[in-house]
Amino acid sequence: MRTRKARPERFRISLRDEAGGTPLPLPSRRMWPVGLVFGVVFLIFAGIAWSQIASMRGHQVKSVFDLVAILFQGFWVLAWSVGVFILGALAVLFFFYGESARLRDGRLIQTPRLGPLRISVEYNLAKIRSLRLERASGHRGDLVQIRFNYGDGTNGLGDVMPRLEAEKLIALIREAVSRVPRVEAEEIATPGAGQPAKAPSRALATAPPSLTSPSTLALIGANLTPLAGVWFLGWHLGEVMVLFWAESAVIGFWNVIKLGIVGKWAALLAAPFFVGHFGGFMAGHFLFIYYFFVRGIGAAGPEPAALAALLDLFVPLWPALAALFISHGISFFTNYLARREYLGMDLKTQMSEPYKRIIVMHITIIIGGFLTMVLQAPEAALLLLIALKTATDLSAHRKEHARQARTDA
Repeated sequence: MRTRKARPERFRISLRDEAGGTPLPLPSRRMWPVGLVFGVVFLIFAGIAWSQIASMRGHQVKSVFDLVAILFQGFWVLAWSVGVFILGALAVLFFFYGESARLRDGRLIQTPRLGPLRISVEYNLAKIRSLRLERASGHRGDLVQIRFNYGDGTNGLGDVMPRLEAEKLIALIREAVSRVPRVEAEEIATPGAGQPAKAPSRALATAPPSLTSPSTLALIGANLTPLAGVWFLGWHLGEVMVLFWAESAVIGFWNVIKLGIVGKWAALLAAPFFVGHFGGFMAGHFLFIYYFFVRGIGAAGPEPAALAALLDLFVPLWPALAALFISHGISFFTNYLARREYLGMDLKTQMSEPYKRIIVMHITIIIGGFLTMVLQAPEAALLLLIALKTATDLSAHRKEHARQARTDA
């Protein structure tokens, strides 16, 4: 039966070795084979990235299709490069792996070293149970490993070692354990006598923004901006579809900032991966919209140059684009920061958050776009598309900001 890994009391990462206390001499652990495996995988992944970068250098951009294709490839390389960097870092770190341990202030501190990184894992000596030696399976001779129970799991200390060395280490640990008050198994699971139990966390449903909240009004106003374009500026289906597409880019921009708030240092890797993945999705979607709704399926003649085509398309849309950017900025400050929606949010959830809203929105505007193409009254159909997209976006906005937030009672 597989045993559960013990969860330590706490852990921290630093660039300095632990000082003080009683050192526990641990045998060196051979981790360079792991580093070698990571190194080989790193070279394979880096070779693939380099081949893609080399192909991009010889790519000529003449049309919108060429530009979007190279952008898609560039976003793919960006996301792929995050994995290349991680593999390279792991290869180097495992080549310089080390491990130490010490007893200090009633704690057993185990510190694996990955290059310059020190990952200190601490266990409360009073809660350590069943400190023992176990015969190392798969090894010849009198080799054992130190193991102990902690909480509802089991952990080991160091690598396999000769029995005589292991017995000396266990003696040091047991002597330290004898000097701290013991904690019984029942006390580990429940609060001690005279200590009030901490109230468990419970989920509180935050009310969605009201229809008159600043973020909701800004969202409605931004979505109704295309109406002015249709009535006064003569916008057609292509311009409206591109504007709705651009809103996804705005959502992605604000989500990168949210990743920085939630992930902190981890966002240095998470944000480039998100930009690469999300940017590739956006590039593919723009290609679809441009050739179906802007240029048209049955367009004849040579394509315009990429830069000229994009300037003709986006310059007239800049007021609406600014309105969308401001709308989502208001939502960020009034909901995400002011209502502290980042509390309880983890990096993985935050990375996937935009897709829930954007996929529904894109399906809505694509279906609405095709309906607009087949209807005989294009202006009325455009108004219907704008109304449908606004209703869908408003519903998603309220659901997003009414998610369950965890708080201590």
